[in-house]
Amino acid sequence: MPDWILHALLFAVGVALLIAGGDALVRGSVTIAARLRVAPLIIGLTVVAFGTSAPELALNIAAALSGSSGLSFGNVVGSNIANIGLILGLCAVVKPMIVNAQLVRREMPIMIAATAALIALLALPPDAEPGRRGIARLDGAILLAGFALFTWSMIRAARRSEGKPDEFIDDATAVTVEGRTRSMRLGWLLTIAGLALLVGGGKLAEVGATGIARALGFSDQLIGLTVVAVATSLPELAASLMAVRKGHTDLAVGNVVGSNIFNILLVMGATGAVRPVPLPEGSLFSLLAMALLSVLLIPMSQTANRHISRFEGLVLLSIYAGTIAWSIRAALA
Repeated sequence: MPDWILHALLFAVGVALLIAGGDALVRGSVTIAARLRVAPLIIGLTVVAFGTSAPELALNIAAALSGSSGLSFGNVVGSNIANIGLILGLCAVVKPMIVNAQLVRREMPIMIAATAALIALLALPPDAEPGRRGIARLDGAILLAGFALFTWSMIRAARRSEGKPDEFIDDATAVTVEGRTRSMRLGWLLTIAGLALLVGGGKLAEVGATGIARALGFSDQLIGLTVVAVATSLPELAASLMAVRKGHTDLAVGNVVGSNIFNILLVMGATGAVRPVPLPEGSLFSLLAMALLSVLLIPMSQTANRHISRFEGLVLLSIYAGTIAWSIRAALA
C-alpha cells in the first residue's frame, strides 16, 4: 500500500475522532453546566460555541507540539477561507441567506478586526524564530486576551437583550433543557470521552496530514490550507447547511462569523502560546484571500434586502476555488 494512502486513512480516522470528540465534549459540558444551573445564555455563548472550534484547536495543539507549524498556520487560515468561501458560498447557492443587522454592526467588524490583528502580528519584526516573522508566545497571549474580551462582551451584550426575541438565545435555552435530561455522571463521562477523542484524533490527523504532505512532496502549509482546513470545518458546514435547511439562514452566517473569530483568537492564540508559529513562505496570498473574503461579507450583507444572494454565493465559491487552485499551482511550480 502506498504511503500516502495509509496516511490518508490515518487522517480520515483522526478527523472522524475529532468530530465525534467535539460533539461529545459539547454534550457533556452542556450537561454539567446545566446541572450546575449555569444560565442558558452563558452555555450558548461559551460551551456550544467553543465546541465547533474544538477540532481545529485539538489538531493545532498536536501540530504545534510536533513542530508542524506550517500545518497549524494553514489550518487556521484555510478554515477561515473555507468557512466564508466554501460554506457560506454553498449555503447561499442553496438558499439566499438573510443577515441579521446586529451581526453586521457587531460581529462582522470584530471578525475583520481579529483578521487585521493576526496579519499585523504576523508582519511585526521577527520574533517567532530567529530571523523569521510569525506568531510568538506573546502574540498568542495577546490573541487569547482578545478572545476573553470578545466572550465577555458577547455575554454582556446578550444579557442586555434578554427578554427580547432572539433566536440564538432560544436555541441556547433548548440546548440547556436537553442537557438537564442527562445525569451528571453521564455528563462527566461524555466530557472525558470527548477530550480523549480530541487528543487522539488530533494526533492521528496531524500524523496523517504531515505524512500525506511528505509522500506527495507538498508543504505542511498547503495540506493544512486545503485538505485539513476543509475536514476540520465539517462541523461548521453541517451546522450551517442544517440551519439553511430549517430556514434559519441568519444562524448559518452567525455560525461562520463566530467560528472565524474563534479560530483566530482562540485557536491561533493557543497554538502560539504553546509554540511559536513562524510565517510560512508564500503565505501572503492566502492571508490576503482571508482578509478579502472577510471584508466582502459586509457589502454583501447590506444588498438585496440584507440577503447574500445566489450570485454572491457563486462569487464566494469562485474566490475560494481560485485561492485553492493558485495555492496548489504555486506549490507545484
